[in-house]
Amino acid sequence: MEVKGVAFLARQAMAEATYGVEAWRRFLADFAKQEPLFLQPVLPVTRLPVVPFLALNDALVRTFHGGDPVQGYWQFGVASGQYALSQGQLRGMFEQGEFRRFLQFTPFIWKGYFTEGELQVLPGPEATELRILGVPHRHVYFEYAVMGFAKGGLEALGAKPCRCRRCRASAAATTRCATASR
Repeated sequence: MEVKGVAFLARQAMAEATYGVEAWRRFLADFAKQEPLFLQPVLPVTRLPVVPFLALNDALVRTFHGGDPVQGYWQFGVASGQYALSQGQLRGMFEQGEFRRFLQFTPFIWKGYFTEGELQVLPGPEATELRILGVPHRHVYFEYAVMGFAKGGLEALGAKPCRCRRCRASAAATTRCATASR
């Protein structure tokens, strides 16, 4: 499995906006000492092996979130979703209140970031279930960062704070994410 450079660049933009440009540069320079892959420029079309990408994100969690992967990845996702819809690559694509349309688009975001796995969207009358399937590397990043992204995106589009709960269905972790509080 590979991660497309656009995922790295989105993480960089989120980190710079959240922690500051200098903090990101120091972090990346320090991390690149252990993982020289990140000494090279990363372009949107660059393909990064998943293991170093996950190691980079784990280091971000340790450095900026006290090592708590659940809260760290969840916060990454929420901040990334809010950033993408307010200032980033998805700005202007969705109108306020287009919750279902945004959620229906999230599988394309997944494909834009990762070369394997699938994000399924199963809308229901009261909530929408998002399922991540077929990821060859089990890591908390995929569930919490991706589901947090959906929550952050929904809230950027004007949803009242949505409730998300973690579900376990067969071998896949899924999260049921409400489209808006009712």
